[in-house]
Amino acid sequence: MKNRVTLRPFVYIYPSMHTISVFMLIMLLPQLIMLLLTKSYGSIGIIISAVLASLAAEFLTSFVKKNFTFSWIISIIQGILVGFLLPATYEPLAVFFITIFTFIICKYSFGGVAESWINVVSITVAVCYFLGMSEFPSAIISLGNLQSKNASLSLIQDGTIPMNPKDDAITSFLNSTIFKSVGVRIPNGYVTLFWDTGSIIPAFRFNFITLVSSIILFSFEMIDFLIPAIFITVYGLLIYFVPAFFFGVDILYGDIFLAMLTSGVLFSALFILQWFGTVPSAIPGKVLYGIGAGIMCYLIVGYGMSSAGFVFMILIMNMFALGIEVIERHKVKKNIQKCLLPRVRFLREGE
Repeated sequence: MKNRVTLRPFVYIYPSMHTISVFMLIMLLPQLIMLLLTKSYGSIGIIISAVLASLAAEFLTSFVKKNFTFSWIISIIQGILVGFLLPATYEPLAVFFITIFTFIICKYSFGGVAESWINVVSITVAVCYFLGMSEFPSAIISLGNLQSKNASLSLIQDGTIPMNPKDDAITSFLNSTIFKSVGVRIPNGYVTLFWDTGSIIPAFRFNFITLVSSIILFSFEMIDFLIPAIFITVYGLLIYFVPAFFFGVDILYGDIFLAMLTSGVLFSALFILQWFGTVPSAIPGKVLYGIGAGIMCYLIVGYGMSSAGFVFMILIMNMFALGIEVIERHKVKKNIQKCLLPRVRFLREGE
């Protein structure tokens, strides 16, 4: 085997931003295909509008700054994410103008993809929420639903969450085959929550595909596992235990399925929670960020059925991450002054 000399002597320990963005785009394709298969043309139109606006904002910003580093893949991903977090009833033309103006302002104010400390997707959806609040579905969960052992099933039974027509057949098949061998029987409704909740917001719908995508991205180390794992754990524990103290629910009756599968928590935790440049870089900071995100998600998103709570949680955590970064930089500077500078002086004296 001949030795080959290249101009690339370095080996990356972690995947590059380009590689990660390609993987993310591939993982979003099944969700787009499901929208086509379910004839969700309203959501598709909104996603197309958001993608075109994101590409236009990136091109205009690069043209004006005369810095033609046109990251079209990341722009497409950001546009898709905006479209997935908006209800299908939103006006596509309004989405285009809101997205392009918000993206341009954010790019000029906060910098590019990895330079910006604020999540541009979240702030765009937040602007859309304030300008078209009536388009977002209201989160109505009664005390009776929260006091039931399976709040999600109660919402399915009363028609708040529409049941998938094939739910009964799939549930019967699973109970008679897979779950029968372990002595477990799942009730009707869980297939709907995992496969397609029927929400008018696409990010809330295909939870099973999101779970599969997360396994692939984590397995190939495209996304850091630490922050999402801590976030899901903290948020799940709060959902599981806290209702017992505030709503008179028996302990361990908090419905994790309702919280995780009806507010886009899984989708947002995978694609938005740790967007480039918006999270701490050190492990202690990531741990604090994950814990803070779990607590904040519980306070804002609550027990589920929240139409835009996650994006506001992200914006708050972006500011929290700034504080963590200041502490991290101070600690690094202190370590340099304490450890590195004395060694430099010692080497100079040795010379």
